[in-house]
Amino acid sequence: MKRLLFSALLSVAGLALSTPAQASSDSTCYPDWKVKQTEMRGCSGMALLSPGNDTRINLLMLLNDRHGDVGVSHARSYDMMERRGDAQPFDYGIFSLALGKKPAEDDDYGGGSDRCISNSQGQLDFDAALTAAKGLSASERTQLSNARAALQPECGDGSDMRAVVSGAVANIGSSASKGFANYLLAAATFYDGDFITARGQFQALANGATGWVKETASYMLGRVELNQAMTNAFDEYGYPAENPDNKRELDAAERAFKFYIQANPQGRYTVSARGLLRKVYWLGGQNDKLLAEYVAAFKRPNLAGSSVSLADLVQEMDVKLGQKLDRASVSDPAILAMLDLQAMRYYEDAAMQGDEKPISRSEIDAQKSRFAGQEALFAYVQAAHALFVAKDADAALRLLPTQSEGEGYLAYSQRALRALALDTKGDAGARTALLAVLESGKQPFQRGSMELAIAMHDERHAGLDRVFAADSPVKDMDIREILLRYNAGPKLLREQAAVKTTAKQERAVALYTLLYKQLTRGAYKDFVADQALIPAGVKRIAEDDYTTPAYANVAIFKWTGTKEGFACPSLATLATALAGAPKDSPSLLCLGEFVRLNGLDMGGSWPDVPQSLDILPGKDQLGGTPTLFPGKRFSRLEAYKAIVANPAADANSKAYALYRAVHCYGPAGFNSCGGTDVPIAQRKAWFNQLKKSYPTSPWATKLKYYW
Repeated sequence: MKRLLFSALLSVAGLALSTPAQASSDSTCYPDWKVKQTEMRGCSGMALLSPGNDTRINLLMLLNDRHGDVGVSHARSYDMMERRGDAQPFDYGIFSLALGKKPAEDDDYGGGSDRCISNSQGQLDFDAALTAAKGLSASERTQLSNARAALQPECGDGSDMRAVVSGAVANIGSSASKGFANYLLAAATFYDGDFITARGQFQALANGATGWVKETASYMLGRVELNQAMTNAFDEYGYPAENPDNKRELDAAERAFKFYIQANPQGRYTVSARGLLRKVYWLGGQNDKLLAEYVAAFKRPNLAGSSVSLADLVQEMDVKLGQKLDRASVSDPAILAMLDLQAMRYYEDAAMQGDEKPISRSEIDAQKSRFAGQEALFAYVQAAHALFVAKDADAALRLLPTQSEGEGYLAYSQRALRALALDTKGDAGARTALLAVLESGKQPFQRGSMELAIAMHDERHAGLDRVFAADSPVKDMDIREILLRYNAGPKLLREQAAVKTTAKQERAVALYTLLYKQLTRGAYKDFVADQALIPAGVKRIAEDDYTTPAYANVAIFKWTGTKEGFACPSLATLATALAGAPKDSPSLLCLGEFVRLNGLDMGGSWPDVPQSLDILPGKDQLGGTPTLFPGKRFSRLEAYKAIVANPAADANSKAYALYRAVHCYGPAGFNSCGGTDVPIAQRKAWFNQLKKSYPTSPWATKLKYYW
C-alpha cells in the first residue's frame, strides 16, 4: 500500500508543493548571480552550503551526502524556462529534480486530500493477500476480488459503498473467506465516512482475525481515528482550523499507530503509519514529537517502501515545521546546521536589515556537543559564519581543512569556501584554488557554481579576456552572455561576434551589444564599419518569441527607416550622417525614432528589455563592475532638449522635438526616454511653446495634452 503515506500530506498538499514556508512568496523570482549569498530570494541557490540558500537546499545536500539518493521530487519551481547550464542560481524545485528523479507523468502525488487516495493501491494489496491466503477456493478468491473491485469510493456526501460490498459478498460462507469479507465491509464503511461504525468493525478484526486481515485492520484503526479527527480540523480553504475539538481522536490515533508500529516493526504499512503519525503530531501541534519523527525518517535511506521520498519529506517538514523550528530544541546536526546557516542571513542594506542581527559566533560555538560525530560539519558552520557574517577570511581559512576529499556537498563546500576565502582576501593563489574546486565538482550544479566564481574573479581582476579565451574553463553560456552584455569593451565584443566556434546565440549577443552600444554612445563610424558583421538574411525576432532574448535581435540594425510621421532614412544612412555631423537635429531625431520604435528606451517594456544592457547588476554580482565600453548613453529626452535649445535647428525639427519631449511623460507622467527628469511645469511650457510657436505644425495639431 505504498501510496498510503500520501495521507501525511492531506489537506496541505497544494501548499506543500507550491510556496515554500521559508522562501519567496512571489510567483516569479529573479536570481542574484553571485556565489556568496547572504540574502534568501528562493531562486538564488548555490551548490555549496550557504546562508542565502533556501533551507531545503542545504538540508537536501546533507541528506544526499548521507544516503546518496533523495528519490523522486514533486517540488514546483519558479524557473519554468529550459536551463542552458549549471551556473544559473536555482530554487529548490530545480535542485531536488537534479539531485533526485522526475516524477512519472501519471504520478498523482498531492492529487487528493481525502481518505480515498489509497483505494487503487488497496486493490492490489487485497488481491495479493487473497493469493497468499490458505484455505480459499478459486471461486471465493474471484468473488472477493470482484467485490474489492466494486469498491470505488468517492468519499463525498451520500457515498454508499457498504451496500455495494454487502451485495457482492452476500454468499460468502467459508470461515477462511469470512475475514476478508468482513474486512471489505469495514473498508466500505470507512470510505463512506461512518468512522464510528468502522472503528468497531476494524477493532473486532484486529482482535479476532489472523494474518493480513488482522494486521491491516490494526493499521486501519489509526486511520479511522485520524480521519475522525480531521472532520473539523480544517477550515473551508483547507487550512488548519482554530481550536478544533479533536484531541481525543488524535490521542487515539497516536496510540493506534504506535501500537501497530510496535507490533509490526517491519510491517506492510509501517512506513505509512509513521507518515500518518507525523500528521497526527502536526494536527495536534506537538512540534517536538513531529521533529523527532522527521529526524528518524531522515536517518532511513530514502524511506524505502514509501512514495514520499527524502526530497518530498524535506518539503513536507518545511511546510509543517519551517517557521516553528527552534535551534535550542534541535539536536540533529544536519537540521541544526541548516538552521544556523539560515540564521546567518542578512541584508547588505542596513535599512532593509532593521534591528534583526545574524546569529553570533558564540551561540554557534555553544552548540559543539550537539554536533558530536559531525565535527567537520560543525567546523564548516563556524567557517561559514567567519566568512559570510564576520567577514574574516583568515578565520575561515583556519577552520577549513587544507585538503578535503570526496564528491559530497559538504566536502565540496569546504573546498569552495576555502577558495572563496582566498579570493576575498586577494590571495595570489585564489584563482588556482578556484580552478581546483571546479575540477573536483561532480555533483549537480557544483561545476556551474564554481564557473560563476571564476568568472567573477576574472571580471574583477582585469581578466575578462581569460573568460573568453579558447582554453577558458568558463563554458556556461549564461555567464558569458552576462559579461558580454554588461562589461565587454568594443574589441572583445567584435572578436566574439566573429568567432565561429562559439554558440550562435553568444555571437548574436556579442554583435547586438557591440552595435547597440556603438549607436547609443556616439561611435557612429565604428557602427557603420561593423554593420558588415550582421549575417546575411538574418530575420528579426518576433515580439511574441519569449525564448530568444531581445538582446540577440541583431536584425533591428537593418532598420530601413520610416516614412510615417517624422521621415527618416535607413539606419546605415543615418549612422553615416551622424558620423559626419553628430549634432544634426534631423539625424538626432531619427536616432530617437529608431530607439523609440524598437523599444530601446530606458523605460521600455519588451520582454528581456534591451535597456538592461545599460543598467548594471549590483556591485557584488556577475557583471557588476564598470563597463569597458566608453561613452555616455544616448537619451531621447536629452536630444529633444538640445534641439529645442539649438537656435540653428529648423522649425520642423524643433516642433517635433517639443512634441516628443512632452510625450516622454505620457500617459502616466513618468519619463520613458531616459536623461534627467523635468518637472510638470517644464512639460507645460513645452506644450505651450509648441502651440504658440508652431501652430500649423502637424505636431501641434496632434498634441492634446501634457503630462
